[in-house]
Amino acid sequence: MKLPPSVAATSRRAAVAQLMGTAALLLSPMRTPAEEPSVPTFSLKGAPVFGNPFEAPPPTAELGVIGRGKDNTRSGILNFCDKKGCISTFAAGDAENYIPPLTYQPGYNANAASSFSSPLKQQLAEEAAKKPQKPRDTAFQELLEAIKATPEATVIKSEDRYIYAEYKDGLTGAVDDVEFLFSLDLPIVGYRSAPRRGGDDTRQRKRLRDLRKSLESSGWKSVGRIVS
Repeated sequence: MKLPPSVAATSRRAAVAQLMGTAALLLSPMRTPAEEPSVPTFSLKGAPVFGNPFEAPPPTAELGVIGRGKDNTRSGILNFCDKKGCISTFAAGDAENYIPPLTYQPGYNANAASSFSSPLKQQLAEEAAKKPQKPRDTAFQELLEAIKATPEATVIKSEDRYIYAEYKDGLTGAVDDVEFLFSLDLPIVGYRSAPRRGGDDTRQRKRLRDLRKSLESSGWKSVGRIVS
């Protein structure tokens, strides 16, 4: 049967459109799996490792004696405080972190503030010099034994006029580094006490006060602030 001209033209156009659509599909580039967006990956290599926040960090490199001279003929000093909460007899006398040194010699006077006249002060100094003088080695052993008798203290080093001990608080686990240095020229002992963490010096001051009181029966006392 012969189709009307209008119907035949419509069929031809439909056939051509279908053929062109098929050709376009065959000729269009296909997406490969490699072109799909990749999932981002992450690596922990090089990331900082965070330790136990309750574990005390290692001691700093600020410990030890400096200024003894090449032949160790000078008295030397302990390092200055480098953090809040540290106290030291080697800080400036008007600084917040200053604390007076100790003396192991009964009757020793380091020109602390007083209302005495100079002649009377001189007389007292002469009288103190006449009293028996305690050897430095004896005082060293007295201090060392007092530190060892403290349950929270562990002596790390004790030699050549220097004592270094770690103090660990039994309640909080906080660790402090405490150093003592005997003067080569005077009967006094300087010290430095610093927390490994935190900035509260209350624990440091109380510890040194308790240690001084434990040595009072052996003639130890605080020198007091020296007046220049």
